[in-house]
Amino acid sequence: MNRDALLASLIGFGIGLLITGALLVGPNLIKGFPHITLPKIAFLQKNSASPTPTPSPTPAPVSFTITSPVADAIVTSSDLLVSGTAPTAAIVIVAGPLDEDVMVVKDDGKYAGKISLTEGKNDVTVTSFINGKGTMQTVTIFYTKGNL
Repeated sequence: MNRDALLASLIGFGIGLLITGALLVGPNLIKGFPHITLPKIAFLQKNSASPTPTPSPTPAPVSFTITSPVADAIVTSSDLLVSGTAPTAAIVIVAGPLDEDVMVVKDDGKYAGKISLTEGKNDVTVTSFINGKGTMQTVTIFYTKGNL
């Protein structure tokens, strides 16, 4: 081995030992240093009286009901008709575990949507939107293939 290669190997080995030592001993050395915090600087701000904005009135929440099915009902058909009442012209979304049905409430204020169920527990979520505001209700339905 020539002299230059030997010298380069020794220098590389020495640098590796220094890095390894810094990684092993360094964290313990840093704990011994005093903790230094920088002072907080606050800039001057003008205290100008600005008018307080008047909050706009919030519309009343969208109210609707789910009349069928009742909560925790046990059904034997995989197709379920969900119905209820909601404000006229509201958009109602009936969502089940497999699909969803979207409808606009007619003048009579009633809605009905059909979804498919999976065997066992099904959470059916009905959401009503009107004027950009939405309200959501969830009912749990149990579907079994057997006769009751």
